[in-house]
Amino acid sequence: MGDKRFNIGLPDKLGNELSKDFELNEEFFEFIGDVLIESCFFNVSVSVKRKHSFWDLEVKVDGFLQTFCDRCGDNLKVLIEGKDLYFLKAQERNKNFHDENIIFISSKKTDFNLKPLLEEACFLLFPVTRKHKIENCNKTVISKLDDIDRKMNGQTISSKILKDLKGKLKK
Repeated sequence: MGDKRFNIGLPDKLGNELSKDFELNEEFFEFIGDVLIESCFFNVSVSVKRKHSFWDLEVKVDGFLQTFCDRCGDNLKVLIEGKDLYFLKAQERNKNFHDENIIFISSKKTDFNLKPLLEEACFLLFPVTRKHKIENCNKTVISKLDDIDRKMNGQTISSKILKDLKGKLKK
């Protein structure tokens, strides 16, 4: 079940650790459907360590996302870095228990498919708002946006004045 390239063994002896490295690009993230992501590249390192009744699973991500600035529309390279810790627990899922970092697995499993976890871990590191620092934005575009904003605010003020004037004339 799932892409076998993303399987990692689960150490069976207490204290044993396994690790695996991945290089992920935009093809890996086709599920996102975000047309504003031109390209991306991530080095991802995953380590699994056996504890008494569970496994620690650490995911470290380092890379970049090539997209567009939400403010000026120019190309923008966003550096992505982060890590997260998950716990794999071999038992039946407790329906009343909810923690997104605890994953319940079958006690018969000897490996774990990381693909959905890697998709989620990386995707959650993507910034919601993608902007240059204001001094790095395209000055021409920012100037035109400011002009439009001033015109729109001017129309709002003019409309409010006219509405007030109409109200006074009716009295």
